[in-house]
Amino acid sequence: MIDLPSLSRYEQKTECPGYCVIINNRQFQGNDEDYREGSEQDVERLRTLFELLRFEVIIKRDLKRDQIKGVAQEYGGKNHDKFVAFVLIVMSHGDEKDIIFGVDNDSISVRQLMKEFQAERCPSLKGKPKILIIQTCRGSRQCDIERFDNFVESINADPTELDLADNCVGPFSLDSSLSKSVFPPEADFLLAFATVPGYVSLRSRKCGAFFIQVH
Repeated sequence: MIDLPSLSRYEQKTECPGYCVIINNRQFQGNDEDYREGSEQDVERLRTLFELLRFEVIIKRDLKRDQIKGVAQEYGGKNHDKFVAFVLIVMSHGDEKDIIFGVDNDSISVRQLMKEFQAERCPSLKGKPKILIIQTCRGSRQCDIERFDNFVESINADPTELDLADNCVGPFSLDSSLSKSVFPPEADFLLAFATVPGYVSLRSRKCGAFFIQVH
């Protein structure tokens, strides 16, 4: 067996891998129709997962644009020397040009969030994995809803295939849009989006986002 050089692997020997910050925007100002019903199910799934992975989980809800930026600045400004990774999860509405909305309907870009964790601003995360999970749409195109219903029904019929709750078929809601992929020049970033560029992301009002449920 070939031993991979140490530079090709991340350090994992630690009691707590690091912070996992979860931001869930549910209620948006001025429009009750934008309420992200079902998203609290996602919060609990993520909390359970990352606590099992021994992360220190921090949950923030219903943040305005400047508050989202403030959270990124707060954790980008912390000393991560004793940790080996950092996770930021943002669940909200968005739009094109890689933006995410705060509940005040003002926006911040994924790139702006990433900058707070670059080595220049956060040297204690240099060389460590920085994982951003973005639960939003990435455009206005929709998949074939009829075929998607059939897919959800089939996986709900076999709970051993995917851990989805029963009867999670519709009604669906959209998490607005992010239209372009982000290709950061910074090393050690991993970005996970809920859908491919140009398409909406679906969320069950009863069970939460399918992206979160199956990962």
